[in-house]
Amino acid sequence: MGGIFALLVILVYIQFRTLKSFEWSTLTHTFDSIRWSRLVLAVALTYGAYVTRAFRWSVFLRPTKPATPAQMLPAQFIGFTSVAILGRLGEFVRPFLVARRQQVTFTSQLAVYTVERVFDLLAAAGIIAVTLSVSPSVRNLPYHEQFRRAGYIGIAAALFLALIAVAIRFSGQKIADLADRSFGVVSKKFAHGIHDKILAFSYGLDAIAGWGALLEALVYSFLTWGLIALAYVVVVHSFTVRELAAIPAAQTILLMAGSLFGSFAQLPAIGGGSQVAIIYVLTDVLRVGPEAATACAITLYVVTFLSVIPAGLAFARVEQVSLRNVARESEMEEELEASSQGPEDTRQAHSLP
Repeated sequence: MGGIFALLVILVYIQFRTLKSFEWSTLTHTFDSIRWSRLVLAVALTYGAYVTRAFRWSVFLRPTKPATPAQMLPAQFIGFTSVAILGRLGEFVRPFLVARRQQVTFTSQLAVYTVERVFDLLAAAGIIAVTLSVSPSVRNLPYHEQFRRAGYIGIAAALFLALIAVAIRFSGQKIADLADRSFGVVSKKFAHGIHDKILAFSYGLDAIAGWGALLEALVYSFLTWGLIALAYVVVVHSFTVRELAAIPAAQTILLMAGSLFGSFAQLPAIGGGSQVAIIYVLTDVLRVGPEAATACAITLYVVTFLSVIPAGLAFARVEQVSLRNVARESEMEEELEASSQGPEDTRQAHSLP
């Protein structure tokens, strides 16, 4: 519920920032202009992204213990529901539930979780970068040259990240040892942390059984973020007020980019960084009024983040899972793994059936 409180704080901030220019009646009118059929479509697209995540996780699990995407689906909905309701406490619910249901080690699924995040970053960065680089509508925006340059840099960064992943896949131990020696000059603790993270990523990549599975995982990653990007477009164009309805589809990708960057800079104690970033992009880049920007940010938050809750709770009831209990168990298990296992232990645990 911290997210709801964060939105209220953001609303107060916007009103303070714009002084008396913020009109609550205009905010209400903007919400009244929503075409609900389009919001239903946006929620369906968001749910589709959870389905493609289930397909991708089944690819990662294939070498350890083959499972169908349908078997992976409850963990996706329950896991993201835990994050939506409980915040950071629910972060490791998905790998924990997969490990428990498929009877594999939690360590192996933590490694998969690490790889999944890199694939997400690669796909999201790729979609955003290509859109900023080739879309003609970006030329009409303030800072368009900076956006275009950022797009090219993003493409280069995504390709570099892919090359690093391939290198770690085949020479993870050597790269981890090199990082340990290089960063050890600055800080032994930091160097050991980097070493362990590289090895964890390497062990997660071991879950990809060959180039065919790698291609499958990439396809599902781009499908996932393609569906999310479409959900952003549909939400923005669900409003009939001109300042939102007239935004070109390519420019809405800036909102997704802002949301991702904002998620790395949450407000102290309450979060809400993504919503602040979306409102900033809408008001300062796309020149949307504060009322319409606020309505759009709240709607995006509900559709792309909170809409999973009904389905997640339904899956939790069917699976007889207590969200709070499983979140605590998963966090305790993660802390135990981090404190008690070294790299060799992690490799052995990952290889266990």
